[in-house]
Amino acid sequence: MRRCEILSPAGNLEKLKFAVVYGADAVYLALNRFGMRASADNFTVEELKEGLEFAHAHGTRVYCTLNTMPRDHELNALDELLDSIADCLPDAFIVSDPGVIATVRARFPQAELHLSTQCSTVNSRACRFWYEQMGIKRIVLARELTIKEIKAIRASIPEEMEIECFVHGAMCISYSGRCLLSNYITGRDANRGMCAQPCRWEYTLSDMRDGIPFAAVKEDEGGTYAFSSKDLCMVEHIKELAEAGVDSFKIEGRMKSAYYTAAVTNAYRMAYDSYLRDPEGYTVDPMWKAETESVSHREYDTGFFFTPPYQSAKVCSANVYLNDRAYLATVSDYDEATGLAKCIQRNKFCTGDRVQILSPGTGGRDAVIEKIFNEDMEEIESVPHPKQVFYLPLKGAKKWDIIRCGE
Repeated sequence: MRRCEILSPAGNLEKLKFAVVYGADAVYLALNRFGMRASADNFTVEELKEGLEFAHAHGTRVYCTLNTMPRDHELNALDELLDSIADCLPDAFIVSDPGVIATVRARFPQAELHLSTQCSTVNSRACRFWYEQMGIKRIVLARELTIKEIKAIRASIPEEMEIECFVHGAMCISYSGRCLLSNYITGRDANRGMCAQPCRWEYTLSDMRDGIPFAAVKEDEGGTYAFSSKDLCMVEHIKELAEAGVDSFKIEGRMKSAYYTAAVTNAYRMAYDSYLRDPEGYTVDPMWKAETESVSHREYDTGFFFTPPYQSAKVCSANVYLNDRAYLATVSDYDEATGLAKCIQRNKFCTGDRVQILSPGTGGRDAVIEKIFNEDMEEIESVPHPKQVFYLPLKGAKKWDIIRCGE
């Protein structure tokens, strides 16, 4: 059995730590340039060092994305960026542009390279080319492949070559994310990490001739979000993915919250660990899907794993984000002697509120906020201020626990 990796997004240092604590085998991140999420917080060199130290202390690998398609005037900046991290190299670089690949290889000959989904790899001969000719260890396959096609690729490439698939999060309406829509409409180049996501916008069609409406357009059951794709969720199909020969289950979401990172990573960790314990007797626990539904997301779907693009475009009926549970606070410390949890506020809540506590390796457990104390240990009725530090009587709490809205 191939041991699969849970690969989680790390949009900043806090999210990296939550991903690690909640079960990620690896995380992926970007520095201040050349990653596909330019508007994420991203990492300074010092934060990269701290993130590497924290991740490695927990046995977690760190991958750095360099998967944009830079122009000539950006290449000196790429050289400077690589020079700045020479003493704190990640465990692998995620790359797409051949020039970037050559640059990384020249500077760091032993670096492990993963080929981004931006390269639209959809067949075994392309995989073998990148592996045999370019020294790429892992291919992040195009999202447009079915499980049947992934199995065929796995059977036709070297055993030691790795394949990675996106299993959760936002999907792109354009083929493997190579899109010109944002650049055309806003001047922000999606292929250089600055996508404005115009595919999420509501569009209406107008046909005017000599100032007179020529054709009427009616909204049908598909709505008016013609380009907005559903979100991917494969937590109920871990067995199929593992048996297809996938080496890494990739979760999208560097722009999402630390709570999203923790809850989704935790769900996939529990699902895959359950499969590992008993592959033959494996059954799906509805709690895993419920956990993925507790975070902000659009309509969920299984993407193209079971239905190819020509059968279904996977378009949303509305650009509505669903979120069943608000992210209220995190536990930063716990005193067993007093039973008090030191917490940091993320959203306002009050005494008497029903909440849930999320811990690594479990689903949420119900609780009621009986008392709240401020930093001076004065009893207060609510925590209204962003990132307010406060204390809760919370038996059995642990650092990194998350407090969210209850039912």
